[in-house]
Order: sequence, then C-alpha cells, then structure tokens
Amino acid sequence: MPDGLLDALKPAEIVDLVAYLQGDAQAVRRGTRENAAQLFDGRTLAGWTGDASVWSVENGEIVGRTAGLDHNAFLASDLELANFRLTLEVRLAENEGNSGIQFRSATRADGLMIGCQADIGPGWWGKLYEESARGLLWDHSGEAAVTLDGWNRYEIVAVGSRVLTAINGVACVDLDDAQIARTGVLALQVHSGGATEVRFRNLALEIDPETVLKTVKH
Repeated sequence: MPDGLLDALKPAEIVDLVAYLQGDAQAVRRGTRENAAQLFDGRTLAGWTGDASVWSVENGEIVGRTAGLDHNAFLASDLELANFRLTLEVRLAENEGNSGIQFRSATRADGLMIGCQADIGPGWWGKLYEESARGLLWDHSGEAAVTLDGWNRYEIVAVGSRVLTAINGVACVDLDDAQIARTGVLALQVHSGGATEVRFRNLALEIDPETVLKTVKH
C-alpha cells in the first residue's frame, strides 16, 4: 500500500474499510454506457450475488427456483445505476408465486434489499413496491397485459425522480416521487412462500439520461 494512503481517513473510517475488505460484501461498480452490456453474459452469474441454491443460469436464462422460502431471496447485480432503461423478458411458471425486479436498491446487512421493485405475480403484475421501506407506491394493476405462464417483456425507465414501467408495451407505472432513491443496484427477487419458478432473459440495459424518457410512449 502506498505511504500516506490512509492519512486522510479518520480512525473509525479505517476500521470500517478494513472490515469491508475482510468481509464477503459485493464490490459495486458504477454503471456506464461502456459496461452496460456486461449486466448479464448469458452463460454465468458473473457480476451477480445470490443464493446458488435458488439462482442459476439455464439456456441463456436467469432462473430463480425454490420449493418454498421463509424469506425473500435476491440476486443482486454489481452495477450501480442512476438514470437508465432496462428491458427484459420474464416468465413466471404457472403464474404462481411472486417475484420482482429491484432497481435503485441496496443490499442490507441481512441479505435482504431496500428500494424500488417492479412487481411480478398474480395480483401484483405492473405495480411498484418499495421493498423494506414505504411499501406500495403504485397500486394500478398491469395484469391485463400479461401473457400468463408465458414470456412477458418488462420495461423499466428511471430518470431523476421519475419512474415509468410497461409490460408488453402497455404502460403501467408513471410516477414522479421526490423520495425515490436516485442510485442503486438492480436485483431479481423470489418472494417468500410456496414453490416458485421465475425466468428472465434478453436483459438489455441502456444508460442514456438525455434520451431515455423518449423511448417509452405513455
């Protein structure tokens, strides 16, 4: 380590830094236009952190599968995002269970997440929930646009305080909320409860705050 590198840090900050370096915490990278394509390589979960007994990759798809959980399970990306547009396809097998897409979120010390979630599941499709915080932020259902037990194209746009989502091209959320976090990571969720299988494919991340809002027609 170069001489003087820690001189600017307070003793407590040095302790925190050492504890972090010794721990298993995920290193977060700032999402950029250059590394946006690295979100998912289609073969492995490189760049993601989650329980290997729940999360895997099959045929180019991220799969969350469980016979039942007593707490929510998350697969978190290491890319920290501010303004972005994410599109992906999701299939909830038999339309049973519950899942979601976290964004501008953070991993808590207990492995759970805090932050916004675009919801997936019967009675929840298209709603916006703030995990471990304020709860339901957008209560209008997008279920009418969903192909049950089939592939559905989910789109999430976040620019500043505004969040927009769509399912299969049908607008769901259009919310401007000053309390929404401005940065955070993406994560996929399998909710606690009974058996669930959820699959995600064709993840595409765009980081372009100047034009991203124009890509979603509401």
